[in-house]
Amino acid sequence: MEQEWRQVSRRRRGKPRNGASYPRFAASTASKVAANVGEEEVEPVPEISADKQTKIIGRVRAIADILRDSLLVQDALRVIAEHFELNTVKKSVDKDVEGVDTEEVTDHSPTLVGYGLGSFCASSNAVHQLGFLVALRESLESRLRKSNGDVLAVESSDTIQHCAEIFDPAMNKSDAVIAEHFQLKIILENEHGRRQVDSNTVFFMPHCGKTLYQNVLACNWGPAIKNLVIIGNSFSAYGDRVLGSKERDELLLVSVLPYVDEVPLPCGVAKHHEDFARYEAAFNDLSVLRFPSSSLHRALRDDNLLNEKMATVARTEKPK
Repeated sequence: MEQEWRQVSRRRRGKPRNGASYPRFAASTASKVAANVGEEEVEPVPEISADKQTKIIGRVRAIADILRDSLLVQDALRVIAEHFELNTVKKSVDKDVEGVDTEEVTDHSPTLVGYGLGSFCASSNAVHQLGFLVALRESLESRLRKSNGDVLAVESSDTIQHCAEIFDPAMNKSDAVIAEHFQLKIILENEHGRRQVDSNTVFFMPHCGKTLYQNVLACNWGPAIKNLVIIGNSFSAYGDRVLGSKERDELLLVSVLPYVDEVPLPCGVAKHHEDFARYEAAFNDLSVLRFPSSSLHRALRDDNLLNEKMATVARTEKPK
């Protein structure tokens, strides 16, 4: 079975050019984190000093500042805003006052869930991907403050704070300190991608394995899938790479291609940027994926085989 948390990359990467180095740890002799079916065993990552935590926090902050206005974040934000109809202004007639229209700004703020980023203590990719998550949340909050160029009245920043949660089996206490600095909540138990959403949710799943994506889709298949946007590996790329007819028939990520809307994302910085190789390694092959209402309705109504596949995966016993 596909390894859930394995990093997936479309092509080989060269050694990053000029830039700060990140901690690299030799394989620990300690016991490996227990693996469940469909996952690889994960080596525990040693914790780091408070000084190194502070340096990583500073690096994440710098990356988030670079990415906030980049096409990587802005393209993702545009798709999310369109799909969830964020800050949609709806006009209605005030029946009590003749001839007076009122405007109401709808707020369908999504929860952000990050799976599979890795340990910030040991991975440059993880640090950059955390920077993206921070930048995306800040951009969403900024968007909530604005509607057609007007600043929305808000009582405090707490009232618009997006809930953002992350999990990776490699994370340790130092990673938790770094995440909590940016007000990200640590998911305490491995959900194996089987979180069922009942409100708008963005799953950020960079370079995760196929099983994790399939679990997210299958456990939310049905009308609830409209509440879901995934930022992760290109599903169409899986379709291009999977050549065997049997595997194509079994792979949900290929089966949903007729119904999913996929927008490829750039890596976040220009090629002449001194850290381009690091950004490209962290964000290559990423797309924003969503199911438009018309396509979803057609899939649920007509594609019995796909619906059966989804039900089978959803019924699969969750690893203990």
